Amino acid sequence: MLGRPITLMEWELPADGPFGVLISRDDEDVIVYQATTTKAHQAHIVLHEVGHLIAFAFDGRRPSGEHSCYSDEDERDAEVIASTIMDQAISMRRRVRTHKLDDPFQHSVYNSLVLTSEAA
Repeated sequence: MLGRPITLMEWELPADGPFGVLISRDDEDVIVYQATTTKAHQAHIVLHEVGHLIAFAFDGRRPSGEHSCYSDEDERDAEVIASTIMDQAISMRRRVRTHKLDDPFQHSVYNSLVLTSEAA
């Protein structure tokens, strides 16, 4: 999307701080997400930060530095993007299971983020 890799880092973030942080470098984007929460919540945190990257790309902006504080509009956009991706991933996972097509989709977006196969 922005031409650089995304590195995920699980970290025990302070309880009174953000659940996720996006750090944008010249050669990579790093998403730090809360270690002390459920796998489903971790997936949503990661997708929320990816949502910021997607929103920046659509706006023609390039994130730089550490991002932990955004405008209400930026937060809303990231949340809508994260929720939409999560909804589609869960829906796809259910359709795959219903039609017994699990094997070809083992490396789906749903499984490759944070969630385990037991979560849906």
